Amino acid sequence: MNRSLRQDFADAEFLNSRLVVPSTCFRLTQIPKEIKYICCNKDVFSMQIAEQIKTALEMKNVCLQVIVSDDFAVLVSSNPNCKEWNRFERRFNDCKADAKEFLFVAKRTFVSSKKNQRWFEKAYFAIVESFKSNEMNPASFLLCANEKRGIRYLKNADFVICYDDDVVSAYHAVRLWWQLYSTYGYQGPSGEKRKLICVGGKGLMSSRLYKSLMKDETRRTEGRLLAKTACSLFVSADDIIICDKGTNTGENLKEIAEVIGDKTAIVAVTQRLSLILYMSQKQQQPQLQLDYFVIWETISETCCYMNGMRFASAKPILHYWAHVLRRWKNYSTEQNKFMLPVFGVDSEVEKRAERLQSKYVVKQRDYPLKSMVQMLPFVFDLLIHGKYAQQEYNIVVRQWRKELRQDFREYIIGKFTR
Repeated sequence: MNRSLRQDFADAEFLNSRLVVPSTCFRLTQIPKEIKYICCNKDVFSMQIAEQIKTALEMKNVCLQVIVSDDFAVLVSSNPNCKEWNRFERRFNDCKADAKEFLFVAKRTFVSSKKNQRWFEKAYFAIVESFKSNEMNPASFLLCANEKRGIRYLKNADFVICYDDDVVSAYHAVRLWWQLYSTYGYQGPSGEKRKLICVGGKGLMSSRLYKSLMKDETRRTEGRLLAKTACSLFVSADDIIICDKGTNTGENLKEIAEVIGDKTAIVAVTQRLSLILYMSQKQQQPQLQLDYFVIWETISETCCYMNGMRFASAKPILHYWAHVLRRWKNYSTEQNKFMLPVFGVDSEVEKRAERLQSKYVVKQRDYPLKSMVQMLPFVFDLLIHGKYAQQEYNIVVRQWRKELRQDFREYIIGKFTR
């Protein structure tokens, strides 16, 4: 790999780690009531963690303020439908007298750097890495010097939604399905039987890719492939609802809204699609009671034959990340807004996104001819090596079945012969 291409993948990996939202499918408990200030960095991820903690505290009638400092930015609004992200400025150094009233949303490295400073011994820290975990059993996320810890529990839901163009989301949705079943039984909060929803129509590449993965199907869509995978992972077809009529995120969300109504749902979505789905849903269908289970993947983990990202020397993933920030900006500023406005994007994100945008233009409407030319190698490679997608799919599904049988044996017993 030449130096230029290595830089492109490094840029994509950087965007993959920053343009993302945390999972919201966990209930946060044991948060000390004495906390009055939440401090967080300016990036999207940290601001969303601060939002979750602020909401959890306000449910206990705790009044909060959020501050800024040389190290931290702030998030004030606790309303998830709010379109304006305001900042309440207050000098950090003026507030240091009562450390126990502060909670910092920070990485472990920041906590380590402050552990020998006396004032910070009484402060609380919400560890960012704890929100990048797929661990669905009760886990701690809050630390302080005397080892007090907050606990997060998986919420119950009426639906589990598998939303993605990558079948890895089907595995995580099914694992979430069985985790909910083992924790809460087969009923959601409404008292009705829980259902699994598989969402997705025909994408730009999927009609060709799924010829290898769905040879016996008459209608090849993302939703049907996800449903096929879920059935292979011991979920009954009677418990699956397929929503595959949509051609874009907005239409998919509308179809989801028609199914779940005012009930609750947890969406299993990959890291790279989480931000666009979250911001689109909050803008277009804010009434939906959706929580998110984000599947954490590096760029190298994302690049598989079975999702089409590994064909043509893994160039599709570079094209994807080249247009995410541009798409977010355009769709949040046009007259008919599709997403909430951009916030929490720093200059480094902007620089790396612009660098990719100048090279990779598939899905960028301003370069239709160049986009078609760059698309040709993907199509050609799929036609020649599509069998690799089928082989990889079969291997990973067998592995997923083995893992689920091992972890949820008592709940899926009797379905091993499927």
